[in-house]
Amino acid sequence: MTDRLYYTDSYLRDFSAVVLDAGEDARRLVLDRTAFYPASGGQPCDGGVINGVQVLDVLEDGDRIVHVTSAPIAGRDARGTLDWTRRFDHMQQHSGQHLLSAVIVERLHAPTVSFHLGEESSTIDIQASSLEPRDVLAIETHANSIVFENRPVTVSSRDAADQEGLRKSSAREGTLRIVSIEGLDHSACGGTHVRATGEIGSLLIRKLDKMHGNVRIEFLCGARAVAQARADYDTLARISRTLAAAPADTPD
Repeated sequence: MTDRLYYTDSYLRDFSAVVLDAGEDARRLVLDRTAFYPASGGQPCDGGVINGVQVLDVLEDGDRIVHVTSAPIAGRDARGTLDWTRRFDHMQQHSGQHLLSAVIVERLHAPTVSFHLGEESSTIDIQASSLEPRDVLAIETHANSIVFENRPVTVSSRDAADQEGLRKSSAREGTLRIVSIEGLDHSACGGTHVRATGEIGSLLIRKLDKMHGNVRIEFLCGARAVAQARADYDTLARISRTLAAAPADTPD
């Protein structure tokens, strides 16, 4: 069994551990404890190094977590270091998803049916036939207002039999890990999250698609949103120079 350190501290970047199993090629390490998040629940795995060797993949194997490394690792002592830029990006996007999904339920009563955190953008599928532009603007504006309020994001535990107040019921048994946004949301989730909504950064909704009778919403948070806003402006600036028009006049 692997003790999942990220359950209690998503900000832990370095840790020591004991190698319980390394596999036949010493490249599939099972540790007694880890801060590396395995791919699960729509969130990709963490990256980083163990004893200076790159971690290529992190997988769940029952109650154990397997770390696939680029080269063999000998011995029983392990020192892991996360790729913090990747981890914090995932924390921003996943916490942003909780915020966005909760705001959509609050305003439109449309639950989220799936979530995917991609390398460049993230998506949620919501149970709705369509969304009007005014709804998209209202959702984005309200979500960002909660970001600016810097509400606490907390983690707690409760028995799975107690589903009261959860945005979405969970089929898990035993103890549930609950991620809460103060005054807005309580969701069962095993992912990594920020400590307050202000750390999500700006939330930007990019586009909508129809998907199996639902609406798929593409969005970006934090550094991703800033980078995309800059890229969009640079594109608009090139178009405006070509047309010899002010950026605001280019649609006409």
